[in-house]
Amino acid sequence: MSLAITPATSSTTSTTSTSSGNALSSSDFMNLMITQLLNQDPLSPTDSNQLLQQIAEISTLQSNQSLQTSLSGLTLQQSIGAGGNLIGKLVDGIDASGQQVSGQVIGVRIENQNVLLALQTGDELPMGNVTDIADASILNSATTATTTTSN
Repeated sequence: MSLAITPATSSTTSTTSTSSGNALSSSDFMNLMITQLLNQDPLSPTDSNQLLQQIAEISTLQSNQSLQTSLSGLTLQQSIGAGGNLIGKLVDGIDASGQQVSGQVIGVRIENQNVLLALQTGDELPMGNVTDIADASILNSATTATTTTSN
């Protein structure tokens, strides 16, 4: 008579989700750490100092991700404000297709986290591609003064 011996091990299945492509999130690291603890050798357990260091690293990772998200939002808001300050101004620059454009800024639009200036000519100019800025009211009053003195 033969007896079949089955090992007394726990089987855990851990699924990890990736937040963006192949990047791991802090919950993925936590799941890996829990799986490591569940499957550790009872005669040689994981060092508690290593465990605390891993938890600190996960906390740092979460803080860095949160900070990066906040800074991206603040940078975009600052760019929107700077673009808003250009409304009414005359600008020159290179549009997205590489063409030289110029005109008076009549609006600001956001597309894919990029600030675009809407010009009265119908063109759009990426904020980062502005090469010259002029005050339209000064140019208009200079043109009016030149026109009235020549008459």
